[in-house]
Amino acid sequence: MTTPARSFFTVLLLATLGCAHLDLTRLPPPSAAELLRDVDDLQGLVSQVKGEARVQVQSSQGGGEVGAFIAARAPGDVHLELLDFFGSPVQVLASDGRSFGLYQRDKGTYLHGPVTASAISRVLPVDVSGEDLVAILLGRTPRLSGTVGPVEVDTEAEAYRLTLTLGPRHQTLWIHPRSKRVLKSVLTGPGGYTLTFERPVSTGGVPFARKVTFEDASGTVVVRWSDEEVSLEGRLDGALFTPTPPPGVRSVEVDGVPPGAG
Repeated sequence: MTTPARSFFTVLLLATLGCAHLDLTRLPPPSAAELLRDVDDLQGLVSQVKGEARVQVQSSQGGGEVGAFIAARAPGDVHLELLDFFGSPVQVLASDGRSFGLYQRDKGTYLHGPVTASAISRVLPVDVSGEDLVAILLGRTPRLSGTVGPVEVDTEAEAYRLTLTLGPRHQTLWIHPRSKRVLKSVLTGPGGYTLTFERPVSTGGVPFARKVTFEDASGTVVVRWSDEEVSLEGRLDGALFTPTPPPGVRSVEVDGVPPGAG
């Protein structure tokens, strides 16, 4: 992220956080193209993240909350460790955007194969691609590439509202009128889900959401980033994203079919 861009968004963030109420009638609404361009500019400032978090899961298979270590780098690199009470890894997912490896301590196995949505679902109950998972962890909103509707004013949410359409799928975005941060995304149709980004904290001069909620028909996943142990800059070791089986662990190749299918 460039220093001028960081400085600009730092000033913008401070101005936004200092305003408890926004009167949208005093702000001329932008065009849809301008608004999406501003969203892309803001989201483009974050290309990687590394830090500690809490991950809460609720699904038909059960639920719970665990500590986690997460590293992600655009477009598709991800490293996710779910930890036990003592901070030891129970599951470790690593992907370089093409293949994945998943260490499962309780089963004493290491799964590996092509990274697909079903591969991701083996560790988190979400139906998204590897690249979309990385985008979400970076605070970005995966977006439909279809027809864009007009910008509407949602006075109750104190946000601009914008709807995109691609075939049977519709995506509505709620966007903060000043910071241009996506507050919420609701995708309806096949593969639909809701994303909510909350608790923006200035991290490296960027309003990085410390709470991200993913919800679909099968369950809910909430990622709460640490208030201190989060970094958006620095060098990430490529080994984090290289699928490598631990010594002495049984290795099993999978073909992308979701667990329990067939």
